Amino acid sequence: MNRTTSIMMEGQNYYQSNKKRIWILGIAVLFLLVFFSVSFITKTVTAQRAGERVKLVTSIEVEKGDTLWSIASEYISDEYHDIHDYIDEIMDSNNMHSDEIHTGNYIIVPYYADASN
Repeated sequence: MNRTTSIMMEGQNYYQSNKKRIWILGIAVLFLLVFFSVSFITKTVTAQRAGERVKLVTSIEVEKGDTLWSIASEYISDEYHDIHDYIDEIMDSNNMHSDEIHTGNYIIVPYYADASN
């Protein structure tokens, strides 16, 4: 038997004798990885508002390049679940049947603000 074959057999023997340890170590590392991933991913932080919020409206002049989407993006607040609902509310507030707006027109935009005592 030559030296290369002898080294290969020693490597196989080492692997066979430590196979159980390698599996246990692998499972332990996998478990720790899953545990830390879940613990870091599931941490959420929520901020509470100090006071009550009230719904107000403002009138804005539509400028060149404005879209309902861009206006809604500027005025949306946490009280709205998504921008589509907010755009629908802007359209309802202005009795609009399409999302087409024209430069120079005024539209009413609802928004929320902290109530002052």
